[in-house]
Amino acid sequence: FSLALNREQLMGTVVKGGESAAFCLTPPNTGGYTSAAKVSFDVLKARQLLAEAGYPNGKGLPPIDILYNTSENHKRIAEAIQRMWKENLNADVRLLNQDWKVYLSSLNTLDYTVARSSWIADVLDPINFLECFLTGGGNNRTGWSSPQFDGLLQQAYAEPNPEKRFQLLQEAEKILLDESPIIPIYFYTWKFLKAPQVQGVYPNMLGYMRWKTISLARTMQ
Repeated sequence: FSLALNREQLMGTVVKGGESAAFCLTPPNTGGYTSAAKVSFDVLKARQLLAEAGYPNGKGLPPIDILYNTSENHKRIAEAIQRMWKENLNADVRLLNQDWKVYLSSLNTLDYTVARSSWIADVLDPINFLECFLTGGGNNRTGWSSPQFDGLLQQAYAEPNPEKRFQLLQEAEKILLDESPIIPIYFYTWKFLKAPQVQGVYPNMLGYMRWKTISLARTMQ
């Protein structure tokens, strides 16, 4: 299903806020880290894998529900994915909208087939994204578990050498993307309006504003 998702097309036709397509979990240059592992868009391979799973051209495949919390943007993305999976996999995809509290309950109890979700890091470090999928983690609402993945993250927590630490995280992210409990779609952008006379605005990945650097230039009367 990840292979059958055209992220670039989604960015150009549905998500139009300057967002970039996501082919991994961690955003590029997160604290100096960029994932070497990537997912791809490959319809032929997706169809081959579906046939190997016993569903040639989608025949016999149970309906796929996409769960999303109430939002027009979430709805548009879900509708676009619905069309792509129908066209590329001949899958019967249904959309399931729930309000926030019911949606969270469905996620926490794993009462869904496919669900949209998102994450904004608390700190500028790739492990803050990857640790969301530790076995038994409070943010792991997928049911996925990998002892090898868990072990690599535990090593990374204790590794003082930055290069060795990043290598451990690279290996962990590759496992996550290979096993595909998640389907990355796009990275958020931070949108704001700035008057020309406002100076010293330096946005960062976490969206924090450095108020001490901001000033208002004098304008000529």
